Amino acid sequence: MKTIDTMLEIQTLGHFSISVAGKNVATDWPDETVKLFFCSLLSPMVSNFTWDRICRTMWGVAVTRNSRLRLEEAFVRPMISFMIKELGFNPIISGDDGIRINLHNIHMDAFEFHSSVVEGLRLLLLGNQAAAVEKFSSANSLYVGSFLPGMPGKIIANTRNDLASLYRTNCSHGRNVAHSEFRLFGL
Repeated sequence: MKTIDTMLEIQTLGHFSISVAGKNVATDWPDETVKLFFCSLLSPMVSNFTWDRICRTMWGVAVTRNSRLRLEEAFVRPMISFMIKELGFNPIISGDDGIRINLHNIHMDAFEFHSSVVEGLRLLLLGNQAAAVEKFSSANSLYVGSFLPGMPGKIIANTRNDLASLYRTNCSHGRNVAHSEFRLFGL
């Protein structure tokens, strides 16, 4: 796989875009199903999608040798070809167990949002309220809208709901922690 020197930015919260150095790339997808397949892999809630999960989600069948081959021919190969053509490299890693996005040199807002909230909750459990508030505030600034708004698909819809729930949790914890800190200082 060719390595890149520049960071690839993938925006998924509020709208969908892929850019390099501020310039939009990957705008002319081969077809909508390939785009939706790629976007399904962007869920920060799952690090590796099994072939069985993808087959069940897309076609309602368990993975078989034939269904996996059909999946690779219909979605994976066209997606990889498109990525190489548009980006100059392939960010997709697929193997016997499943498929995922290689996040090396890729910055994605949903992953940063998710990790900021999780880290904030971890810091809160450790009693470090000031650092937790920083993480919650950082997460709040990233959540500019729902995950891939308007895009269909079970994985995308589930991720959208999970991230919205995490955002509400983040807002609740962030407010509660900030209020308790203000009370500590008599403010």
